[in-house]
Amino acid sequence: MSDDKKSVSDSLRDWGIDVERFEERAKESLHTAKGDLSEITGTLRQTLIEAKDILVGLQKSGTPVAAELKNGFERAWQEIERAFSAARQKAKEAAAEEKTEEKTDDKTENKDEEQ
Repeated sequence: MSDDKKSVSDSLRDWGIDVERFEERAKESLHTAKGDLSEITGTLRQTLIEAKDILVGLQKSGTPVAAELKNGFERAWQEIERAFSAARQKAKEAAAEEKTEEKTDDKTENKDEEQ
């Protein structure tokens, strides 16, 4: 399997791709994705705790549960949507930043080749 990986890396290098930098970017993207997932997981856990607190309070007070549950779940869904939107925005910004870096790198490489 290491021969296959080496030949792929060699082919990519032949095409002018900086494999080491590509691997670094892949690691950064993975790290960013893990951070985004941690943020989403944290939001979900907090929302679950809040929902449990509401249920316990409703059980003790004997008030109508359906309306409160509906409101609680709607608030939870809004939090989930916000977390996913934030994660998507971060991913878009990271992708745009990578494109900008690639253009800058390409220009630098072209100048170096011309000289």
